[in-house]
Amino acid sequence: MLTVLKDPIARPRPKAEDIKIDVSKLGKVYETKKNRFEALKDVSFYVQNGEFVTFLGPSGCGKSTVLRILAGLEEPSDGSVVVSGKEVTGPSVERGMVFQSYTLFPWLTVRENIEFGLKLKKMSKKERAEITDRYLKIVGLERFADSYGKELSGGMKQRVAIARSLANNPDVLLMDEPFGALDAQTKQSMQHLLLDIWKKEKTTIVFITHDIDEALFLSQRIYVMDARPGRIAEEINADLNLYKDNELVNVDKFMKVKKHIVSMLQH
Repeated sequence: MLTVLKDPIARPRPKAEDIKIDVSKLGKVYETKKNRFEALKDVSFYVQNGEFVTFLGPSGCGKSTVLRILAGLEEPSDGSVVVSGKEVTGPSVERGMVFQSYTLFPWLTVRENIEFGLKLKKMSKKERAEITDRYLKIVGLERFADSYGKELSGGMKQRVAIARSLANNPDVLLMDEPFGALDAQTKQSMQHLLLDIWKKEKTTIVFITHDIDEALFLSQRIYVMDARPGRIAEEINADLNLYKDNELVNVDKFMKVKKHIVSMLQH
């Protein structure tokens, strides 16, 4: 059953024209000759235009499956998935994807990786250069434009992946635990960078994590998931004025909300 942590009043469902992603009664079943596994059951949620929403839950709860269905990389068994008013039937440049693993093309430079999707769009060399230069500056990699993946740190590779996705001007940016493999200091730096980019670009973001602190720092709303089968257990309004200038300023409220989420996940 879906409940809402109120602070002080739960947000009503927005108007249809303000919704970027609308998912209703989503189900996913994997079947073989011997086994049947229900990964998702009756998952319904929405994401507003320009909103930063996180799916939080333990491994195996189906949160990555939700993201792959949104990306069009997997087909649902039941329900409907609508993004920007269109039913999702497969991958699209309108939905950018950033994975946990580093997905750069090793034979291309940083600049060429960011330009890759722009070339597929048949953009002129001048247009590609202008867009690429902009995102190189946004992610702070101007000095590494001619470097190859093997010459970059993990955090730098993820900066390139984010820049490559944003350069295509997607309606939605889907991120599957993109900082999960990074050390704590680099992870924090990347979280700050992503939040700054989101505030500037106003891109709709759906983010997957199992890190409660990360979810509370980044998100406007959080969907907490249960497993076996995967379903949404609770919606949390995470826009709780916990931070100011990226610094935690309301420790008591933070601990209260975190304790509540921990209890949900343990249950």
